[in-house]
Amino acid sequence: MSITCPTLIAAHYPQLCAAVDNYCERTSGSLDAEPINALTIVAFLIAAGFAWRLHRLHRRGVAAGLVNAVIVTIVIVGLGSFLFHTVATRWAEWGDVLPILVFMLLYIWLALTVFFAWPSWLKLLNVLIFFCVTFYLEASVPARFLWGGALYLPTLVVMIAISSALLRQGSVAVKPLLAATAVFLLSFSARTLDMQICSVFPLGTHFLWHLLNATLLYLLVRAAIIADPAMARTDRMASKDLH
Repeated sequence: MSITCPTLIAAHYPQLCAAVDNYCERTSGSLDAEPINALTIVAFLIAAGFAWRLHRLHRRGVAAGLVNAVIVTIVIVGLGSFLFHTVATRWAEWGDVLPILVFMLLYIWLALTVFFAWPSWLKLLNVLIFFCVTFYLEASVPARFLWGGALYLPTLVVMIAISSALLRQGSVAVKPLLAATAVFLLSFSARTLDMQICSVFPLGTHFLWHLLNATLLYLLVRAAIIADPAMARTDRMASKDLH
């Protein structure tokens, strides 16, 4: 049994054991071929820790359980990415991509709950549309387009749409959401440039994708926590008590 190709996968889906070499830093097939890409995964664990610390102060929120799930998913995103940047096979790549997709599906539901108080059927419809569009882009768009980053385009569109709506509302969540959108543009640029600058910068820029995305996920969770209606009521009550 090999860690890069477990027996169960090798027996039934051998094509998933194919090696993946998508990043500038990887120059061999060894587990430690991407040390910086692998080590920067700790940023996701730090982001989850800070998000949990903030959430502990506001556990009475209307979506407290969903926020818990989103924070746990940040940890899983980090672990999945670490797996991919060490094992570097097709099956490990799915271990990297799927947690990110799960995070976005959970976060869209959270955002539509906290920011807009949409009914469940409408939230479900929007989550399904996002999933279908993202899955279609991942399955149908050639890998050479945006260097395999086409599946992240719906995420960018959703973030811009939510930020625009919150800006019109004058929501307290608009600043972290706008910051998150700007960070995502930077992180996507880092991901896209990675293989393009290998000749001048052999380390590549994918590690910046990790660091910036960890910041992005924290900002998204922060926006949901501070905009929670229950938290706003608590803050108003505390303000009255002080006076």
